[in-house]
Amino acid sequence: MVNHMPYWKQDEEQALIHLVQEGADIDTMAEQLNRSPEAVRLKIRRLGFMIPECKKEVGSTTTLEPIKPVEGLISVEEAAKMALGSIQRLNEKGLTVLDVKRIRLILSGLKQYIVLYSEYVERIGEVEERIEKLNKVVLSQLEEKVAKAASDSERQFWQQKLKEFTEKTAVDKPFAIWKRRTVKRDVGPIAGRR
Repeated sequence: MVNHMPYWKQDEEQALIHLVQEGADIDTMAEQLNRSPEAVRLKIRRLGFMIPECKKEVGSTTTLEPIKPVEGLISVEEAAKMALGSIQRLNEKGLTVLDVKRIRLILSGLKQYIVLYSEYVERIGEVEERIEKLNKVVLSQLEEKVAKAASDSERQFWQQKLKEFTEKTAVDKPFAIWKRRTVKRDVGPIAGRR
């Protein structure tokens, strides 16, 4: 036997409309109208109004410690290996529904991490290329100053500046290595796809 809530009376509908227009939250409306929050949501929707957001703060019962940032980033290769391990784990028998949901969530996060990491490395590479172009411009200007120096002391001054600049810009580019690792490769068709 199913218990049905009584039909909404016209005065109850008017009270609900008044509460919606005042900006009351669902729980307050439900309490004042002696209805369930879900019944109030359905009636608001049927009347053509927007359902207000919940204003109550929802408490958490989690015992999870706050997540702390890690010291370094994992590489794309490490993330790909973790993703492959997760996929292999999904193929194992005996996983609960919760296990499958958790693994899929991990896979989704890893996929997003790989995409963001690759974009980050690509942008760093672009910045390095711009810096390299600017360095070439500065280098040519310094060489021009050396060539056009009017005196030996002026030439020595500009040669010293040129030497200092060359030493500063000769540093290995750390992101160039990362960029090579994340270059998109054509691996051909993947088995099972057409």
